Amino acid sequence: MKTKIYCPDIECDSCVKVISKALSHTEGVESFSVNKESVDITYEPMVVKDEGLLRLIHEKGFRASLEPFQRKTFRERCRDFVENRHKYHVEYTMLKYSALTLVLLVLIEVMAYVAFFQNMDILAKYSWWTLYIDLAVISIGSAIWHIKSYKANVTSMVGMMVGMTFGMQTGMMIGTILGATNGLFIGGTTAMLLAVGVGFYNGKCCGIMGVMEGMMAGVMGGIMGSMIGTMFRVDHILWFMPIFIAFNMLIMWGLSYMLFEEVIEDNQNVAKKHIDFNTFFSYSVIATATLIVLMIYGPKTGLAGVGGL
Repeated sequence: MKTKIYCPDIECDSCVKVISKALSHTEGVESFSVNKESVDITYEPMVVKDEGLLRLIHEKGFRASLEPFQRKTFRERCRDFVENRHKYHVEYTMLKYSALTLVLLVLIEVMAYVAFFQNMDILAKYSWWTLYIDLAVISIGSAIWHIKSYKANVTSMVGMMVGMTFGMQTGMMIGTILGATNGLFIGGTTAMLLAVGVGFYNGKCCGIMGVMEGMMAGVMGGIMGSMIGTMFRVDHILWFMPIFIAFNMLIMWGLSYMLFEEVIEDNQNVAKKHIDFNTFFSYSVIATATLIVLMIYGPKTGLAGVGGL
């Protein structure tokens, strides 16, 4: 008997090898052909069933169905997001946590300024940079929270994209901010170390390939971000930063969109378990406070050490 199993997650030779190895060791499978988005299988129905073949492919981290997968357009996705709140419960929770965390962070920073820094020239120098740190930490933290809220197998290609995006955007955002306020050395070193750690942590979802991509992107993003901050410091950086941060945040939110569409939707083997708001908020406060203290009191080198913004 012959069947076609649709599998949109077949992205590279590694995917083909994983599926081929699994099928070649399955009793009842007589022959098979792994194609770009499907697998054609000839099997003995008395030994193995369609459901067993689907389950076998699912267990290897791939979506699989006897019917073609339909990819929604962006407009269809937006309408589905508005009309099916239960389906996107985790995503709505992520948005709520992000908005509430931003409001509380700003309130804490305002109270800290009134209580301790009112007589210092900090508001004029660091108010916008503090807000950019808030936005960077929340967008990175929200994406991490979203990915870790789902327990699912991730294909090598998606895992590499996850690690690479986290490493690159973390390095770019933090590096640019600290590069502008503290100089190339502090900005590049801090952003690179932080981005490599974030890339490693999130890229390990698919093993060594994701880890390597995440760490490599972290190195590049941290250095490139600090160079951007240092160079634009002398050329309208406060006009440049809103656009730069907005695009970086858009990429991080797009990462969550990709995760849902490529890994979560139509996957019956996904488990949902997210951390509570207090934990998310606590991590955000610690990360934000650490970066702000470094920004204000850390060494100033290069252009950052010879003049104000």
